[in-house]
Amino acid sequence: MSKIDPRREAALRIVETSRLLRSLVEQRLRPFGMSRAQFVCLSKLERNDGLVQTELADILEVQPIAMVRLADQLAAEGLVERRQDAQDRRCNRLHITDKGRAALAAMEDFKSGLGHEVFEGIASSDVERLLSTLNHLHNNVKTILADEAASTRLKKVAQS
Repeated sequence: MSKIDPRREAALRIVETSRLLRSLVEQRLRPFGMSRAQFVCLSKLERNDGLVQTELADILEVQPIAMVRLADQLAAEGLVERRQDAQDRRCNRLHITDKGRAALAAMEDFKSGLGHEVFEGIASSDVERLLSTLNHLHNNVKTILADEAASTRLKKVAQS
């Protein structure tokens, strides 16, 4: 009988839980007329207003073209506005509008309620430890992906 690798099981559980949590968030955001991507984008801008679209795409880990579509949707709804960068006219900076801030404020119960529900029965110290562990895992995966992308580029250069 083979021994179950707890790292493998933990990775699978993270993937499964992430999928479930995404579904729950999408379901809970529906009454607000907002997608998870829109909500996350607004939340990031609320904390870091004036990000360049490409910076925000990197933070959200989406392709630049997806960020353009997302910014278009949010701008059409008056939740964000694009402003040309003063130093680089090729760049647009995204700024959350008063309407965007009001939309997030209207979701305060959603944000706090979901957190309480999801972490029901889990001690604050365990949540803090979990966050630290997840941040470490996140950085590990980003490093692995960056290393693999660099390796792929080197192989392509060597083949040319």
